Amino acid sequence: MLSGLTRLALELARTFQAEAVAALAAGDLDRAGKTETRFSTLFLAIRRAIALQLRRRREEQAAASPAADEAAMLSELMALAEALARGFHALALAALKAGDLDRAGDAETRFSSLFLGIRRAIALKARLRQQREQAQREAELRRQTRQNEKDGRRQAVAQGVAAAIAAVPDAEAQERLTAELREKLTEDERIDVDLADTALPIEALIASLCRALGLPPGGIPPAGSPAAGKSGTGDPGAGPKGERRMHNLATGESSTGTGNSSRRRPGTTGRPPAPARPPRPHPILLRPRGPP
Repeated sequence: MLSGLTRLALELARTFQAEAVAALAAGDLDRAGKTETRFSTLFLAIRRAIALQLRRRREEQAAASPAADEAAMLSELMALAEALARGFHALALAALKAGDLDRAGDAETRFSSLFLGIRRAIALKARLRQQREQAQREAELRRQTRQNEKDGRRQAVAQGVAAAIAAVPDAEAQERLTAELREKLTEDERIDVDLADTALPIEALIASLCRALGLPPGGIPPAGSPAAGKSGTGDPGAGPKGERRMHNLATGESSTGTGNSSRRRPGTTGRPPAPARPPRPHPILLRPRGPP
């Protein structure tokens, strides 16, 4: 309602300003003064309406920036007032040259009234600009915070799936799975949407990617994540007494081992442990290899 009335007042102000300019051109100071009074009254009412809207937005802490048409209204009113002020200024100078002090004083009073209105409109425009800039800064801060959260979740999910891949004993399978994971994290739009969804826990995202890669759905949560903290150990993939659980993609069986050696679970066979395998380099997740 307030915005609609403000636009109506602006339409009236245009009309009175045009009448005042015509009266000034004809040298009719009395008529020009009466119409200028109406114009200045409307100018004041519009400024106060815009200031009220500005105050209401500040109190409500609205996220949206101030409407652009408010600044446009003030700019138009300032231009109209300036045109009137120039007319009264010329009339005052002419009256002074003619020695008509009363006429010059009346013209100067109108000029000063318009001058005051313009100064206050400039100050109000500055406040509007400050609020708009503050709203833009807050919007950018929210966007950056959201992006940082998304990047953090992406990193946590990547670390969790990479830990599950590292548990695969086949080095060639590790390289293939790492390449597939890199492709999904960088090219799959659905994965990108999932990673941006803070409603889903990290563990669910890890399990989803593990299933997509053919890994055990549980995956291994990254160190320092909430899931790792629940296990009570610093190594989320560690089993009892520091043993690391290993997942076999071909058979689906699990085994435990310490360091780089692996052995079958006790009680499953009487055979001695298999000899330790030499350590193999693990491909860097999501980072192309550089020149040697």
